Amino acid sequence: MRRVLWDYEPLRASHAEIFIDVQGDEVRLRGRVRTMPQKLIASGLVERMPDVSAVVNELIADPEVVRAVADALAQDERTAPYVIRVESRHGLVSLRGEVPSQAIQGAAAGIAAAVPTVATVRNYLTVGGDPRPAAALARPTPQADVPDPGAVAEARP
Repeated sequence: MRRVLWDYEPLRASHAEIFIDVQGDEVRLRGRVRTMPQKLIASGLVERMPDVSAVVNELIADPEVVRAVADALAQDERTAPYVIRVESRHGLVSLRGEVPSQAIQGAAAGIAAAVPTVATVRNYLTVGGDPRPAAALARPTPQADVPDPGAVAEARP
């Protein structure tokens, strides 16, 4: 199985970390890959092998890690108002951007580190700029006296 996976050049070239567990005719794939297509193709390659009845794909793709970290940062009121760029390579997450204080810089690193799919966090956030209140993220409520742009205008005589 390992040879079949490593014969697929994108997995080999990206230095994917794939662990293979075999129990009877079932195979479990664990580890990390760079892309979602690599995750799906790895599963497909193993499923095609003779004597394999089922594949449990527990591979983690970097875009899944990025999404999980970005979601966690967006849900925390300390970090939500700031643009924090998240990058991942095999679970090593890098945070980049500008935040107004070391407290928020540390909070962002802590939030990212708490995401289960993250292996390590590198905090490249710089301190500078103005603080932004979390209330700035609230969506405005519609006002009663503002006309609805979707409403049909009355015909004038």
